[in-house]
Amino acid sequence: MDSCYFNRAQAIAVWRKRRLLIWGVTAAAFITGYFHRTVIGVVSDNLMRDFGIERATDLGLLASIYFWTYAMLQLPAGIMADRFGPRRVVSLSLLISAIGTLIFTLAGTLTVLYAGRFVTTLGIGVIYVCLIKLQADWFRLREFATMSGLIVLIGNSGSLLAATPMAFIVDSWGWRNAFHLIAAYSLVMAVACWLLVRDRPEDIGLPSLAELETNLPPPPVPARKPTASIRSCIRIVCRNKKTWPPVVAGATVYGVYMAISGVWGIPYFMQVYGLSRVDASQMVFIMVIGNMVTAPLLGVISDRLQQRRRPFLAATAIFLSALLLLTLWNGAKPPAILLYPLCLLFGVGVSGLSLSVACVKEVNPPYATGIAAGITNSGPFLGAAFMQPAVGWILDHYWDGAIAHGVKIYPQIAYTNAFLFCCGVLLVSLLAAWSVQETHCRMPQQ
Repeated sequence: MDSCYFNRAQAIAVWRKRRLLIWGVTAAAFITGYFHRTVIGVVSDNLMRDFGIERATDLGLLASIYFWTYAMLQLPAGIMADRFGPRRVVSLSLLISAIGTLIFTLAGTLTVLYAGRFVTTLGIGVIYVCLIKLQADWFRLREFATMSGLIVLIGNSGSLLAATPMAFIVDSWGWRNAFHLIAAYSLVMAVACWLLVRDRPEDIGLPSLAELETNLPPPPVPARKPTASIRSCIRIVCRNKKTWPPVVAGATVYGVYMAISGVWGIPYFMQVYGLSRVDASQMVFIMVIGNMVTAPLLGVISDRLQQRRRPFLAATAIFLSALLLLTLWNGAKPPAILLYPLCLLFGVGVSGLSLSVACVKEVNPPYATGIAAGITNSGPFLGAAFMQPAVGWILDHYWDGAIAHGVKIYPQIAYTNAFLFCCGVLLVSLLAAWSVQETHCRMPQQ
């Protein structure tokens, strides 16, 4: 369609409305990613009973499949989004995700359950990168950070749905029917993205974003390098010693958080405190709320102070302090009244992760920003993929043979040692955050 179809005033009005619709639909699809990230913890006892899972390591492996697959997809997702466009990639990915979820719900063996989890992640693992590309093509540079903060808010609503609401549905209808609903939602969103999402303003007859911005306050133009191959960018980022402290800090802090909120937190609250599934899931709900509120706020504080290292370090220290308190007080059983504030602090503490991409981006050349972001975003998922089965292995090691209704019951000492291991990992995260290069929010050549 001719880009002159609209006059400039009409074009700007249409652009402002349509970009929010496109972003909103894709962000709504992204909710499925956060949902699948944490839902295993809510249905862990059901899966252990129905599939005869005797080792916590097997359940941790099931959860970690998401993170291994997601991490490996980040760079390919960027290539696919560039080549085929977000609309096609997201629509197809949601269809694949729905198929994977159906395989998961119909599984009769643990192997098929693993396969369903893998196929589901193949779909949802590319949505985030496509959403970032849509932002780049539809939103001005000075709006980019704001929209990225909103991704955290909207995405985490999937984690909220995977907590208490999912627990209610599982208790009422069963876990398989609950996953059928998620498969149906993925199919609906696949159709919505195909019908409503467009890759660029030019696809609906608007001028390009650059042309639209000529009548708007111009954003700062970042420096660019005329030519740089993907291989050379990867080499530059990986050989830069300043790249790795934020990556290690992000991987370790998120690995611990997902081990607790994604798999082992709910069994811990149910078995040590005797809480119901719904009450235990409320603890995860509180963690998610802490992350949802703090992550965007921490970004604003970092930008205002023009500091990356101190906010990252402070958040990590909060997480470590809260987990140490939980672990060391009465053998990992502090008074129940403290659970809500401690879980809130877990969510606050993991929010430092939101600064890791900025920390890596700002110590590497601007033309390598995409590669730097991809490498950084892979770290947390690799951390979670390692930590979830690792914690399960520790629980299995201290298991005393107790079983109730086909589900392993782990003694309090098992959780104490598992959480002590998590504290050790968070100490590594704290040291890595301490080593982060302070950029004062500037790129290298600035």
